[in-house]
Amino acid sequence: MAGPGTGMREQIAAAGSLVAGLGLMAAILLAGPGLVAPIVPAGWSQAGQETAFVLLLYGAMVVVALAAGAVLHHKVVALGISPGWRFAAGLSLGLLGICLATTFATIAGGLRFGEGGGGATVLLLGLVLVFFQAAAEELYFRGWIQPVLARAWGVLPAIGVTALGFAALHMLGAAVAPLSFLNLLLGGLFFGTLAAQGGGLAGAIGAHFAWNGTEQLVLGLDPNPGIGSFGSLFDLDLAGPAAWGGSAEGLNASLAMAMALVVVLVPLAMLARTAAPAPAVSSR
Repeated sequence: MAGPGTGMREQIAAAGSLVAGLGLMAAILLAGPGLVAPIVPAGWSQAGQETAFVLLLYGAMVVVALAAGAVLHHKVVALGISPGWRFAAGLSLGLLGICLATTFATIAGGLRFGEGGGGATVLLLGLVLVFFQAAAEELYFRGWIQPVLARAWGVLPAIGVTALGFAALHMLGAAVAPLSFLNLLLGGLFFGTLAAQGGGLAGAIGAHFAWNGTEQLVLGLDPNPGIGSFGSLFDLDLAGPAAWGGSAEGLNASLAMAMALVVVLVPLAMLARTAAPAPAVSSR
């Protein structure tokens, strides 16, 4: 599985990054909430408490990724080629994907309006946190782990293995349905392809932010039913068969999201095969 011309140093860096990256992320996800809870004032609002949790837990991921980059002499914060254009393209693809998923779920299962809605100030804070969360995850997986694996094993195996790790670690949270794992895997392939194609994180961050932000804070589809602590512009709930979004995991455990991810991923992968290859890894 090693790439041509790679040496022992690259193989050790890849294996170490994979083991350490997955292990440390699992530790943050499993032990982090218990460590953070005692230091967050109980009197804070739900939005305030969630803000503290996100900043501390995802901030820890950023610190770990930056430390790993320093040890490996690898530039973790690399936005890539034409970052502004790539970010805008990622935003567009992420928005297209979540709108397609919502459309498929509506056709197959049903959509109804709830009674939610959020204040503009709290909603803006939610958008900032969703961006931070998406950027932290992309920095960790596609800024650190994927490029180091690509240098040792090649780009395609690196995208696939990183996506598997991304999906498996997310299953340590609230996701339990098999369809959630499939969608997380497809999402990881989607973000990983954007990062590899652009030679950096700009496109992947844009797509990740647009997908999560639209689902949670614009459409109000996560959680299902209801809305999160930061509110949402609309409060849409999915009903009907669980396989089409009518479960507690909503779109994230639906065939609708799988179909949407395939629709955006396949042309992107075909374009990546025909276009000139972008740099797979950036080093200091």
